[in-house]
This record gives sequence, C-alpha cells and structure tokens, in this order.
Amino acid sequence: MRKDASRSYSIVIPVYDEEKSLKELHRRLVAVMDELGGEFEIIFVDDGSRDGSFEVLRGIHETDGRVKIIQFRRNFGKSSALNAGFSEASGDVVLTIDADLQDLPEEIPLLVSELDNGYDLVSSWRHEREDTLSKRISSKLYNRVVSWLSGIGIRDFNSGLKCYRREVLDEIVISGGMHRYIPVLAAWKGFRVSQVKVRHRRRAHGVSKYGSGRMLKGFFDFLTAMMLTKYARRPFHIFGLIGFILVLIGLVINAYITVGWFFGKWIENRPILLLGVLLLIVGFQIVFFGLLCEIVTYSSDRDRFYSIKQKLNGHDG
Repeated sequence: MRKDASRSYSIVIPVYDEEKSLKELHRRLVAVMDELGGEFEIIFVDDGSRDGSFEVLRGIHETDGRVKIIQFRRNFGKSSALNAGFSEASGDVVLTIDADLQDLPEEIPLLVSELDNGYDLVSSWRHEREDTLSKRISSKLYNRVVSWLSGIGIRDFNSGLKCYRREVLDEIVISGGMHRYIPVLAAWKGFRVSQVKVRHRRRAHGVSKYGSGRMLKGFFDFLTAMMLTKYARRPFHIFGLIGFILVLIGLVINAYITVGWFFGKWIENRPILLLGVLLLIVGFQIVFFGLLCEIVTYSSDRDRFYSIKQKLNGHDG
C-alpha cells in the first residue's frame, strides 16, 4: 500500500478487564503505525474495568504522549465506549480494534490499503476464527442471516477490527448494541463498504465478555437497525405487510368456517373460529398503527435522512 505522511489516524480501543494484554497491544500498535507513516493517536476507552486496566493505561499514557485515555464510571457497553472514542478522535482515518489481541494489529495496513481503493468503511473478516466450535457455528449462522436480511455483503459483522473515513462517523450515531451494524447504517447512507480477510488468534488472557444471550440481543439490535434504515421513513411498509398477512390468514380461516356452516356444520365451540377473529382484529390494528406511524413521520420530518457527498456552489459575480 502507498504511504501517506500527510494522513492522520485515530485508533479507538474499548477496554473492559484486559490488563494483561494492554502493554503488548500498545507496543505492537506503535510499531505498525510507525511503519504505516503519518501522525496517529491511540484512544483507550476504559469501559468500567474492575481489574487493573486503568492503572496499566495510566502507565502507558505517561510514557507515550500519543495515548489518550477515557475512563467511564461504570460499564456502559461497547457502543458507548466507541461513541466516546469517536467523539475524541481527530484523525482523517479512524480505526477500531478490540483490546484482547485476538485481532492482530499487524493486519491494520490491509484495511487501510482497501480504504485507498475508494471505500469509506472496511471491515475485517475473521475467516478462520480461533474460537470454540459452538461460538463459530452460532456466529456463522448469525452473520449469514444478517447479511441476507440487510443486503450487505459482510461476512463478519461483529468483528472489532474496522477502518473508517472520518466522514462516516460524523454522520452515524450508535447506541445500545448498534456497533455491530455500523456497516449497515453506513451503507444505507450511501457510503461504500468493503471487507478484507484477516487472521485471528485464540484469546491468551482474560475471558470472553459475551454470554449466551448475545445472539438474542444482537437480533433485537438488528431489528432496530432495519427500522432505522429501510423503514425509518416508511414504517407502513413493514407494519402494513405484517398486518395484511394476519388479516389474510384470518379471512381464510373465517371463510373456511363460513363454508362449513353453510353445509350444516356447527361453528360454536371451535377454537379455530376464535383464532380467525383474533387474527383479523390484530391485523387491522397493526395496519392502522402503521398508518399512524406514517402520519407522525410525515408531520415531524426534522431529521436529515440523506447524506451529502459534496457541494459545488455557483460562482460569484
């Protein structure tokens, strides 16, 4: 890749109980960034660590003026940590990497090189993950479902190693667990998104911070991402579809009951009749709810649901 000494970088690193890996991570990051060229800063965000992570970070900060530290009062989650780091970052290119050293800092030039091919966001793809079998299987299934539903050709949404142009982060706000879906939000805004294969290593220190409920929470966050992108300006498209499907099923059930009654079959004490009526009621309610959402959206159209790449103004005179 070509070196650009005029380019500046910010590396944002969420930290939560990773005291044993921080010194090595800092050493390897400095080596990689010195080789890459250009000015850089490293921003560690201590997300309420309970071990000695902050003391280690303070020591690193005292020996390296390029290191910034943000300490939360308690654990607020990875999205909040990234938001805080992005707000502090001043580089033209912003990189993120997890503090556990499972992602290799030495892969950063690959992402920057892909960024130079005209992309705005480059995500890493851990194509040979060094994790447990159950974690690999669940992650593969999760990523395929999200990629199919979102239409974004990313095969590893939850990878912490990513590279952004500054303007991407200027237009995207993440909350909850939405950090996984920054590529979805960016692509919806019109930014060009790509991915590169990277190596992955088994965790050497500490324990994983993700429990068994991560997939369910991730699915809920994905639904939020879809509502914020595809359906933010047209909520009736999703609610209307669901409502009409329920109404259609209810009509079919009630039609079946009606035909049976016409041929002499009793309709009382048949649970399927209650189901048909219930589906009709709920379906119509969802349809009207979608219409109300459309009215509210139209009446309060204050947010900017577009992204400007550049402006060419007229000449004076």
